Amino acid sequence: MPGNQPASDTGRAQGVRRDTSRLRGREGKPDTGRVKLDEHLRFRVAVFAPRLELNGLTVYTRTLLRVLRERGNHVMLISPAGPLSETLNDSHDGGFDLPENARLGFFGWRRLREALAEFEPDLLHALCPDPALPAVRVANLLELPLAVSVHGVKPEELPQAEDKHYDAYLASDQSVRERLLNDCRLERDRTTLISDCAFPETAPDEKGILSQRRRQVVGWVGPLTEGCGYHSFIEAAIKVQARGVDSMFSILGSGPAAPRVRDEVEARGMLPRIVVVQGLYDYGRIWDPFDIAIIDTRQPASALMVLNAMANGRPVIATEGGAIFDLIEDGVDGMIVPRDDADALAERILMLVQNPGERLRMAKAAFGKVEEEYRPVDMAQALEAVYAALLADEPLPKPFEARARRAARSSA
Repeated sequence: MPGNQPASDTGRAQGVRRDTSRLRGREGKPDTGRVKLDEHLRFRVAVFAPRLELNGLTVYTRTLLRVLRERGNHVMLISPAGPLSETLNDSHDGGFDLPENARLGFFGWRRLREALAEFEPDLLHALCPDPALPAVRVANLLELPLAVSVHGVKPEELPQAEDKHYDAYLASDQSVRERLLNDCRLERDRTTLISDCAFPETAPDEKGILSQRRRQVVGWVGPLTEGCGYHSFIEAAIKVQARGVDSMFSILGSGPAAPRVRDEVEARGMLPRIVVVQGLYDYGRIWDPFDIAIIDTRQPASALMVLNAMANGRPVIATEGGAIFDLIEDGVDGMIVPRDDADALAERILMLVQNPGERLRMAKAAFGKVEEEYRPVDMAQALEAVYAALLADEPLPKPFEARARRAARSSA
């Protein structure tokens, strides 16, 4: 960077966006001492998020905002409002509502620049590589470093090959990072791995789970789009009812397939047994009505939805896919079923409904795993290390090895 640029208190030269072409490998490079994991720098971060729908990305947004703010950082949320925006009102220091299509006209850009000028961010963080979000343009306009989180390996979830738009690519699990390096051919110094986390919310209710009077409610939660798995859930509910089990079922979600979901439930004669709910606007209350959570992993950032259910004391049945085998040990702290397999799903539901002791054991194991292995402080420290590296023009820290440290603590 030019030597005559004034430096901020975070070490960044003002008015200069990070020159990623100058980075070299960490191996063999002397330690400059500018980036230390044990330093707790406070940052002002402008976060760009997609429309706040009922899916894992919104859970990730909520989690990241909370993680940063509880460490004393300041956060501005820039996002199309969506139906769940109100549930995040207390999770950020300032906000800016993008239009539904995220396209800003002349006056929209002027208002956004004024809002950012008032907030004075140190850097920007996009919560997915969505070209519809104006994060890249803002980063170039304000000459600020820009990080992006990547949650999946589908083509629409990954950046383009040899992408240069972002200064840091944060993978959610090892398989995603491998795709970033091997398929997207990104620079190793610009990619790292930051494990997800969840805040322990509600411990399993032992009295309620073991109660013989309580009718169990099985909830399917996620976006209502074609291919999201609601067909197999409806079929599984029919199979469970045919076995004479007195349980209720609910589908909670929103999306273009919502009218078809209700029509299918009614056509199958299950409307009294399967309640379809769309008007939920408080993300903190998702799991309250349910005793068992069914989560299809074909939604964005599905790992966060799974972890959130576990952190609320609910036993989870999740479909195969993504990082689910890292999150759940099948039969120990949750269950995993093949996608679109109504028979397998029905059998798992029956097992949990008919065995309250097993349901309690699994819920306790899941809650304990969240407490021990997916700590918010680990995610916060990893994010802060990445931000410090960006502002100091250093290579990104190596993939965050919080899980290795957790394993060491457990063995000790």
